[in-house]
Amino acid sequence: MALTAFGLTTLIGGAALATDTAQWFLWKRQLQQAVDAGARAAVLSEQLGFDYNAAATKEVGRNRVSTSGVTIELISNPPTSGAYMSDSNAVEVRAITSQMLPFSSMFLNVAPTVRARAVATVASDGEYCVIALSPTGVGINTQGSAQVNLGCGAAANSNVATAVDLDGSSWLNTPNIHAVGGIDASSASIPANAALQPYGLPIVDPIAARNLTVPTTPTACTANNLNVAPSTTVTLYPGRYCNGLTLQGNVTLSPGVYLMDKGTFSVTSQAHVIGEGVTIILTGDDPKNVATVKLVGGADLDLRAPTASEDPTWKNILFFQDPIGSTSESNMAGGSTLQLDGIVYMPGGDLTFTGNSGQHADCLLMVANQISFAGTTSLDNKCGSDYSDLDMSARVVRVVE
Repeated sequence: MALTAFGLTTLIGGAALATDTAQWFLWKRQLQQAVDAGARAAVLSEQLGFDYNAAATKEVGRNRVSTSGVTIELISNPPTSGAYMSDSNAVEVRAITSQMLPFSSMFLNVAPTVRARAVATVASDGEYCVIALSPTGVGINTQGSAQVNLGCGAAANSNVATAVDLDGSSWLNTPNIHAVGGIDASSASIPANAALQPYGLPIVDPIAARNLTVPTTPTACTANNLNVAPSTTVTLYPGRYCNGLTLQGNVTLSPGVYLMDKGTFSVTSQAHVIGEGVTIILTGDDPKNVATVKLVGGADLDLRAPTASEDPTWKNILFFQDPIGSTSESNMAGGSTLQLDGIVYMPGGDLTFTGNSGQHADCLLMVANQISFAGTTSLDNKCGSDYSDLDMSARVVRVVE
């Protein structure tokens, strides 16, 4: 009986200690989740200009473990230890919890202390060829039964609940969708392996750092409301084209910068237009009259932006709209004969891109206020080495330690 009593005591004590050990591991896991959440919230708040200490404290408290309390030991930007000590974007969060448990307290005078540490920072998340810069409204949307194939990601800086809105009957084939706000997409609208990143950090305007401005010369109009009639063959040269330029015939655009001063750069379905090393700048003196683009389906259009050697100032820029913006929308539509190579940059203007069966572009990057897709669109984003210095990546907050 004595041996049995001793054995039962040992057995019960071991079981009790195992139970308390399991509880400590549970607290450890819960505490790690809390500091992970706190570190991520701190980095996100710091990036958006808010108090990262308050954000970290709130998230650690919201994810607190099931003990009598959690004590935050440290919230530091940058971290005080580890591989990210020199990273000004990184935030370290450390917390502890401690509480006596019934069985282990018979053997321990002091409750064990459970510690957890997390470091979060900003990381790059893929490359994007479609970026909507507007901080409000629907940044990117598909219309009707649009079939859009992107060889890159699509991102919207809008902070609303539907920053990216994909119609239920449309299809957006993209590896990444990033938004500051929410993403409204069903499984029928995107590939199963598409990575969605809602409520992320804004993408930095990839062109703004170049400080491009609308040229002031030439001041005189090279032509006014010029219309190249069907069946007409002409060669146009860089200059200031005032109050619209309509191309209906066979047109060669010589290399250089074309200033569209008010009106519309319009290419009709009868036109055959080619040009290499071309930049088309859309401007005006008020958002109400800033020039826009209208490319009609059926036009035979082949335009390429200048390389760095052809024009270091305007390299890779195919269309540049005055940053003051436009109250009118630009429209690009085309089929298999539409070939555009370069960057369409409209930071204050909206753009609708309508493809057609067979439409394809090897290197067409779109950065606009808001962007809509309709029809069948295919953008491979296979840009050459001339684009290697262009940063069109998204930023996300990740736990790294």
